[in-house]
Amino acid sequence: GEAFGPDRQYKVEAAIGRGVFSSVFKCRCAKDSRDHAIKFIRSNTMMRRAAEKEVEMYRRLAKSAADADSEGARYLINLSGVQTFEHQGHLCFVFDLMRCDLRAALQKYGQGAGLPLVALVQYVRQMFLGLRALRSMKVIHADLKPDNMLMTVNKAEIQICDFGSAMDVSEQVRTAYCQPRYYRAPEIILGLPYDTQIDVWSAGTTVFELATGRILFTAKTNNQMLRQMVYACGGFPRRMALDGDFSRKHFNANGDLLSKDPDSITGLPDVVQAQPQVRPAKPVQALLQTALGPPGGKVDKDTHERQVAQLGEVISQCLQVDPAARSTPDQVLELPLFKKKR
Repeated sequence: GEAFGPDRQYKVEAAIGRGVFSSVFKCRCAKDSRDHAIKFIRSNTMMRRAAEKEVEMYRRLAKSAADADSEGARYLINLSGVQTFEHQGHLCFVFDLMRCDLRAALQKYGQGAGLPLVALVQYVRQMFLGLRALRSMKVIHADLKPDNMLMTVNKAEIQICDFGSAMDVSEQVRTAYCQPRYYRAPEIILGLPYDTQIDVWSAGTTVFELATGRILFTAKTNNQMLRQMVYACGGFPRRMALDGDFSRKHFNANGDLLSKDPDSITGLPDVVQAQPQVRPAKPVQALLQTALGPPGGKVDKDTHERQVAQLGEVISQCLQVDPAARSTPDQVLELPLFKKKR
């Protein structure tokens, strides 16, 4: 309960969340009589360096996002005033207090299923407007998932948050472990050149999850991830199968996907050529329709089926395994789901 921060203006009211790198607290500010969320970065050199990089990214976005795309910038976290200060060796970030992240919203309002379609369509549109703003500034978020989208207190809007992994397109490093695994784009796994389109892939998997309450790709390894992608999204172009820095870990010289599951006795990878597959075994749209089922309550059946089909189209456009064929945020926003029915 003791006051801290510049001019001792903040008092901790409650813990909001605790992660590996930081803890977040709800704090009351004596100066503006408002509640804020303050993120305390763990006190060690590596985390400190990462946090300073994150601050630089917030400042860059605050400086240029509104000019680059004023509509989209609204859906990026707290860019109007990124405040930081030191407290007992911890770097602290001050943010506007939000209601909750979308993973918590799924648990609270989705009750094990997805979010209501009316709210979901609004949030998905806002997410793509935010991604459009990032693309216009050549910024890759690289950590897009329901946990990193926050709902405003009135539930009307969401904002993309946590730019701790964000980078300029020119900064890319080839590593097969960029992005969280369930939301990881295929070009990352294969060690191919990448850009802001990796965020569109993550957005597609996120939309599926927000709609159904289920994670789309749940593999334990990158190799299993590729096989799940082929099942739902179809086969890989030959150049992707052969040209990536890590392609030969997963494909043979003919471009056939290899299955590498650990042997149950030795634990070593048991390499088997997977069945060549061009078309998806069960396309994303079918997976979505199965998960959502018929409409509940008083929802009109035709309206429900139309919206589910349009939502499936959004997800499908985001989950093209070839980033060149994947829709950009601009293109996604032109899809029928976001057009008001005349």
